[in-house]
Amino acid sequence: MKLVANILFILGFCVATIGGAGFADSIENGALPLFLGGLLAMLIGGLIIRRMTHAAAHEEGGDGLSEEGLVKAIQEVRNQVQQLEGQARDLNAHRLAEAIDKVLRGPCFDLGARNEAYMRVLGNATYVRYWEGFAVGERLLARAWSMAADGAVEQSRAELPKSLRHFQRAAEA
Repeated sequence: MKLVANILFILGFCVATIGGAGFADSIENGALPLFLGGLLAMLIGGLIIRRMTHAAAHEEGGDGLSEEGLVKAIQEVRNQVQQLEGQARDLNAHRLAEAIDKVLRGPCFDLGARNEAYMRVLGNATYVRYWEGFAVGERLLARAWSMAADGAVEQSRAELPKSLRHFQRAAEA
């Protein structure tokens, strides 16, 4: 079925292009029906492809790719950052960078690596509601790591609560 939908989409594009070429100074006979028919075929093919892609993504949903799974993963990251924030005062720059790196390479990376799959399963609106907070939190956490790696431990510690707020916002979305 996907092959038929792809062929319909491509054929519709070709027919619409041929019809569109007939719109010169004087419109050629049959140009408008070819153009409109091609657009209709593209629309139908595109909708079929979209539905099939969405259905396939929901079948993947059994792999933990659900809204509940996303919230649970974000909460895990949030909990680790919260724990890290409590320990940060007792860590020197090198140890703090290592601890932040552990979170970034672990649960943050695992979640970030599946972002496109979550987007397909959840749909754009739901995905963005969670992902916006997560992405900002991850960026601030990476910034804290960079500061710690450069020896600016106080600035790094100051970034952790900011990061935590965004992870919390994402978990509550």
